[in-house]
Amino acid sequence: MEYVRKVWFWLTLIVCPILILWAFYTIGKLVGHAVVSQSSMPAINSTHLVPICGGICALSVLLNTLRKAKVRFARANN
Repeated sequence: MEYVRKVWFWLTLIVCPILILWAFYTIGKLVGHAVVSQSSMPAINSTHLVPICGGICALSVLLNTLRKAKVRFARANN
């Protein structure tokens, strides 16, 4: 069980920032399209909604993992 926790810990530190960047890219693409085009915001469908929701969830998991990492690495240095 400890091995699974270690793998999950490092996986979240690597994967979550990638998901967050993907969400920002999607939001930027939507906003950029709205700025350039004459119409209002484009219709948001599942290809836009999935990365945005995934980025929000990844941000929550990453912040929780960073709190655990702070405690874990502080204990390792003492």
